Amino acid sequence: MADPRSVRRTLLVIGITAAVAFPAFALGSAPQETDAAWQVAKNAAVTATAVTPAQPTALTCPASGSNLSPVSFTWSAPPGPAPSGYTLRWTGTYSGSSTWTSTSGSVNYAASTIIVSVYADYGSWESAAGTQTRRVSGFIGWTCA
Repeated sequence: MADPRSVRRTLLVIGITAAVAFPAFALGSAPQETDAAWQVAKNAAVTATAVTPAQPTALTCPASGSNLSPVSFTWSAPPGPAPSGYTLRWTGTYSGSSTWTSTSGSVNYAASTIIVSVYADYGSWESAAGTQTRRVSGFIGWTCA
């Protein structure tokens, strides 16, 4: 049988150790600041479909007019989503452009020759030129073809 003093001493050491260690385990400690950092890499997949904005068709103008009158143009809206507007562009003896919200517009004409095209605007995107261009020319009056 073990010596009672030895057993008491052993129990005393165990008790003191438990009394000292228990509060540290029971109460825990506050989170500590750290310089640790990590990143989790994630890959995402996107499917994109190329879309070409549709262009207006059937650009028309009157056969003739006076130099004092602007040249009027009409065109057909492109198929699909409605554009936010249209741009008429002309090049030749002089160049310029104007924007319109409907399928008609005009160009102030000065005696010369210009080629007129129409584009559909889709926000910051613009279609290719419409399928037709029109030539306006003349000195005293203008003709459109």
